Amino acid sequence: MKRSVVGTLSAAAALAAVPAAAQVPLTPRALGMANAYVATARGSESLWQNPANLALPGTLGWSFTIPTLSAGADVLGLDLGEVVDIAQYRKQTDERKQQILADVPPGGTEARADVRLPAVSGQIGPFAAGFSFNTVASHTIDRDFVDLLLFGFQAQPGRYNITPQETQGFRASWWDFAVGYGRRLPVPLPGPLTVGATAHVYMGTALLRTGIVRVDTVRNNVGVPQDLQVTYAGVKDRGGAGVGLDLGAAYQPVPQLTLSAAVSNVVNTFNFGGGRSQKQVTLTSADYRTGDLQGVLDRYDASEAEYNEASASANVRALAADLGVDTDLPRTLRAGAALELPSRTTLSAAYQGTLGESRLSGLWEKSLGVGVQQRLAFISARVGASTNLDSGTLLSGGLSLGPLNVALAHITDGSPADADRSGWVASVGFSARGNWRSR
Repeated sequence: MKRSVVGTLSAAAALAAVPAAAQVPLTPRALGMANAYVATARGSESLWQNPANLALPGTLGWSFTIPTLSAGADVLGLDLGEVVDIAQYRKQTDERKQQILADVPPGGTEARADVRLPAVSGQIGPFAAGFSFNTVASHTIDRDFVDLLLFGFQAQPGRYNITPQETQGFRASWWDFAVGYGRRLPVPLPGPLTVGATAHVYMGTALLRTGIVRVDTVRNNVGVPQDLQVTYAGVKDRGGAGVGLDLGAAYQPVPQLTLSAAVSNVVNTFNFGGGRSQKQVTLTSADYRTGDLQGVLDRYDASEAEYNEASASANVRALAADLGVDTDLPRTLRAGAALELPSRTTLSAAYQGTLGESRLSGLWEKSLGVGVQQRLAFISARVGASTNLDSGTLLSGGLSLGPLNVALAHITDGSPADADRSGWVASVGFSARGNWRSR
């Protein structure tokens, strides 16, 4: 039984799924250097950063990764621990509930998440191939709805003003099968100039819009409110397919300095589509009182049916109409430089940004970062910092010990309102590489 959708409903800003964004790279090495990695990537990592790096001098003879998980999430106003506590709202003390509610901004809260799972990727010489699973999700929630979940229905005039527009969710998931190739150009320059291309086959698994679609006050015979019934619905498209093409170039004016740039999805034909279904569940005082999320999930899943435009309510039709808006896979520019020092230290800097509007661009639409990597025998350590060129910052660190690679980053994002965003990005994976070749 699937629980990914209704978890957002009862967990306040919890996500519609465990979930390419500017600060959630596909590998721990990239995250450890705050994503300032496009000029540093070598071997199988070049497939996801810049395929032109596959043809640079001294590239790896072979490399592979199995599997890697990169995930990031941030929340407006709350911290991730408070989101978990909302999901278990019946277990919290009244003092804790008051604290959580006080932290929810007047305009509501929002959680966002981005998960990348490169299941397998490998490289031999200038060729690389791999596949990954990707999910981007977000959910907003009305402050009054948090009040209702935490404290149950209270018949007090003016206490609730729950509007459908302020509690809505979005999720998109897809598979990416990629093949890349790099080649050195025979041009009379002081150093090697390489180009590369990565071809993608995309397969969609889910495109989902959810939200509150109806709020009804139940009154007794003399008109006194007895309950507030909140109906939550979701509309989902399954499937979709298409292809994409990334192009990149790299140049080494001197052996120690690499300049690298790439644009992903220069060509892209992918669209979500397929069978459309809908689900719906109504929460009542019994749900607020017992906190039986399992019962809510069971009712929600049992309601799944084929989407029917004619019988759908106006708010459900609005969710369906918005389902495919700004859901093209983002075209992303990456550009950066890396300098190798004699001390086995690598200094790097990079910019990454989404070209155009897309809900799939993840937590940040752009970032500018710097990173340092120090190699010591079988250990490599990394640190980095990046900004979204506004009020957001990310500080990261990572470590490679033999085949194990890990990285962790903390993200903060100031808001023009009275609340900030904060969250974490983590990445872990295994890799092997070797058999260096000279060119």
